[in-house]
Amino acid sequence: MATYKEIRGVNIQSLAADPTAVEGDVWYNATTSKLKIYASSGAWSTGGTMNLARGGLGGAGTQTAFLVFGGAAPPSNTRKDECETYDGSTWSEVNDLNASHGTGGGDCGTTQTAALVWGGHPGETVNTEKWDGTNWTEVNNLNTGRAASGGAGTTTAGLCIGGNGPGGTVLTVCEEYDGTNWAETGDLNTSSSYRQGIGSQTAAFGCGGYPSDTVTNIVEEYDGTSWTETTDFNTARRSGTSAGTTSNGLLIAGYAGSPIANVESWNGSSWTEIADVSTAVHAQAARSGTGTTGTAAISAGGSRPAYTAVTEEFSFSASVETLGVD
Repeated sequence: MATYKEIRGVNIQSLAADPTAVEGDVWYNATTSKLKIYASSGAWSTGGTMNLARGGLGGAGTQTAFLVFGGAAPPSNTRKDECETYDGSTWSEVNDLNASHGTGGGDCGTTQTAALVWGGHPGETVNTEKWDGTNWTEVNNLNTGRAASGGAGTTTAGLCIGGNGPGGTVLTVCEEYDGTNWAETGDLNTSSSYRQGIGSQTAAFGCGGYPSDTVTNIVEEYDGTSWTETTDFNTARRSGTSAGTTSNGLLIAGYAGSPIANVESWNGSSWTEIADVSTAVHAQAARSGTGTTGTAAISAGGSRPAYTAVTEEFSFSASVETLGVD
């Protein structure tokens, strides 16, 4: 087992007063004779209920200004074109997509007023649409039709990650969007569908997924040119969702033979299991940042296994805790 010094680079210090702490710091307060740690914690709570229960939907924005679009819903897993916005408490219907983007499409966008959706079922389409805060507009198509792709980035610098191609072929092919056109870029090392994408066009993770007949916990990192395998996360999954960046990321729930509730955070060097969502779910939409200084994330809709309209919101904080010593 690694020592504190090996992990943090210093021994536990004896100080006369509590310092300005950094998450993970441990020190001894000589004045109060107490051992202390600056620890982080997080919790999920129920937010407003969407108007339409669905799974496999796209999402963009933040916890208090969110957008969901498309997906699949009853009856018979019908592909949808409906869209809704969220103000932190209430969901409102807004203008529909031009074409239904069903389960397994890709998406990106960091704000409620600028989003991009591509591909999806039926037919592993190449269709792409852009949202301007009011309307959806059809824009230039993908080069390779697909469903179940991961997504990262923005509407002017987007990244499409793998997916299922025509005939169900599992792809390594990735594409970048520059605000006008799609261009093929470096391939994944491992073909996979239903990956969770995190980050930007030039600094992204492709997490987990479904390479063949089982789920995986593999993570690949993209530097704007090529993909490199990096630190695996703890619980293998596909069809979950994600938020954050390649230095502060979050993996939320997913599917591992059945829906799971597991949530993991990434701090730039390791994955850590943190507070689970209230109910196991997969194929939901999520966005918002994660980090060590306080964060707010959102998970909306999905399948549990029945389609749900439930929204869950994540709050994250750090505080000084006193450790008991026998």
